[in-house]
Amino acid sequence: MTMKILEGKTLSAEILATLPGRIEAVKARLGRAPSLAIINYFADSPSAVYVKRKVAACEKLGISVKLFSPKPEEGYPAFKALLARLGDDDAYDAIMIERPLPDGFETRETWDAVPAAKDVDGLSTLNMGRLFIAKKFSEIEGGGFFSPCTALAVIRLLRFHGIDPAGMNIAVAGRSAVVGKPLAQMLVTLDATVTVCHTRTKNIAEVFKKADLVITAAGKAKWLKKELLPAGAAVIDVGTNFDEAGKMCGDADFEDLKSSASAVSPVPGGVGPVTLACLIEAAVKAAELAPKKEKGGIIFT
Repeated sequence: MTMKILEGKTLSAEILATLPGRIEAVKARLGRAPSLAIINYFADSPSAVYVKRKVAACEKLGISVKLFSPKPEEGYPAFKALLARLGDDDAYDAIMIERPLPDGFETRETWDAVPAAKDVDGLSTLNMGRLFIAKKFSEIEGGGFFSPCTALAVIRLLRFHGIDPAGMNIAVAGRSAVVGKPLAQMLVTLDATVTVCHTRTKNIAEVFKKADLVITAAGKAKWLKKELLPAGAAVIDVGTNFDEAGKMCGDADFEDLKSSASAVSPVPGGVGPVTLACLIEAAVKAAELAPKKEKGGIIFT
C-alpha cells in the first residue's frame, strides 16, 4: 500500500492567494489595512514556531500585525486589562490568543473578554454557540461568525484531498474547545459519525479499530502507532510536539504508519500551514465586517 501524504502547504498557498484583492478592498473602505493583534506568553512553546510564521505571512500580505508578549508574573489582571484595551481599540480588527496560557488563565471569562467580532479563533461563548447550533457546514462557512481555526483547517484539508467525511466513522483524540469538540461538531454537520476520545477513554484501540479516519490532537509525541489502527485507515495529525532530538513532530509516528495507513498528514507541513492561512483569512474577514467610523458617528458599509 502506498500511503498518501496529506500535505497542507499547497492549500495554504491557495487560501492566501485569495486575500490580496480582499485586503485592497478593506483599505479602500476603511482607509487602512486589516489589523491583527497576537498575544503569546511563551516564546519556547510549540505554537511559538507558528507565531513567527503568522507575523511574516501578515507582513508579506500587507496586513498590520503586532505581537504582544506579556510576562506571566504580571498576573491575570494585567492580561484582562490588555484584552480590554485591544477589544476597545478600533485599530485592531482581530485578536488571536496563542496557547498555552499561564496556569489559571484559560477560562470562559478570558475568551469572553475578546469581542466576538474580533475573536478570530472562535472561542467566545457567542461564536462557539453559533457553531454548535449549526445543522449544516454551510451555516458555519457562511454564518458571519468565527470558528476555531485549527478545527476548520482540518475540514478544509480533508476536502482539499478529496476525503468526504459523509458516512465515515471518525475517531477524534482530544476534547479541547480549540480542536476536539468544535471539530467533532463540524464533522457531524458533514454527516460523519464521530467518537470523541480522551485520557479516560477505555480501550481506545477498540474505538480506533472501527474508524475509517483518526484525527489526533492529544499533544503527545508519536504516541499513535500502527497497532492502534485498522489497516487502510487515514490519519490527520493535529499535534505539535518536539521529540527527544528537539525536532518538531506530531502525535502520530509517521514512519511507523507508512506500512499500514492509507493517508497521513505530516507534521510539520500538514494541518499547521492551513491553520495559519485560516487565521489570516479570518483577520481579513474581521476587517471586512468591521464598521466604518467617521466623525459624528459610525457608518456601517
